[in-house]
Amino acid sequence: MGEVEIRQVRYFVAVAEELSFTRAAQRLAMTQPALSRAIRALEKNVGAALLVRTPQGVTLTDAGQVMLDEGRSLVAGVADMTSRVRRAAARHDALTVTGPGCDASLLDRLVRSYNDTTPPRPVRAAVGTPEDQLERLRSGRADVALWRAALRDPGLDGVVLRHEPCRVLMSERHRLAGKDVVSIADLVDEPLVSWSGTGTPLADPGLWPVGLPGRPGPEVSDGLQMLAVVRLGQACSLAVPQENGVTPEGTVSIPLADGPLVPLRLVWSRERTTPDIRPFVQHVVASARAMREVRHDTGRSTGPPCRAERHRIPGSAVIVRP
Repeated sequence: MGEVEIRQVRYFVAVAEELSFTRAAQRLAMTQPALSRAIRALEKNVGAALLVRTPQGVTLTDAGQVMLDEGRSLVAGVADMTSRVRRAAARHDALTVTGPGCDASLLDRLVRSYNDTTPPRPVRAAVGTPEDQLERLRSGRADVALWRAALRDPGLDGVVLRHEPCRVLMSERHRLAGKDVVSIADLVDEPLVSWSGTGTPLADPGLWPVGLPGRPGPEVSDGLQMLAVVRLGQACSLAVPQENGVTPEGTVSIPLADGPLVPLRLVWSRERTTPDIRPFVQHVVASARAMREVRHDTGRSTGPPCRAERHRIPGSAVIVRP
């Protein structure tokens, strides 16, 4: 048995996912004979048959399934390591701040506001899905993330910018669409969108001690699917106020009077905290405080007062947010 190469593992993952040498070779932009030789070399190196080859394609042996599970983690780990090394070697590169697509307007405002101060290291925005923000921090693909709901990972730290009232997004033809506010009792028999995978932070059990309102509705995996289901009147969805105040066409967003206040946080990795994170976090915290004061002076309010919370900005003293 010889040493296993990362290249061989990457090739094997492609074949195992495609269950076809032909499709895997196309995916990898290489010839099928070269791919076959690499997989045979991998099987020789690990001392086990990983694939069963048939005219219809390939299937995984028990050893092959283990190799697929471990190989995916290994390939992802190498990609993360490469990303972190490159970022460490290029300190002049932009600080990356990530947020879900539904917060693109807020993310853009925060980034533009900070970059207008002409910092030594500018910030760039990276949009992902609601459920992958923390994974981007752990992997080093992002430095700071926008995050809602509880923060239970001991490897991450954060600061609450504000608490937002929960709303319900529904079709403009929904029976409740004409109401100024709705209550949890109004939603008892209403289907609510169910999210696949890790779900949406708005469904965090910590926000709903007695359980989510309504009943499980159609399952969706992204924002476009969610909007389609809502527009068709098949289900309602939990939401928070949009930064730009715009509600998607064909829908209405109504406050949930007895719903929870949802925390909006800036989050970063304790392990990979850099001096560049501190000025960005301080700028955003100051901007959030100024916005609250403007809303207070103009009589505008986004909900009842929030509990005081203590947080630490990296490299600074503890701050108390009113």
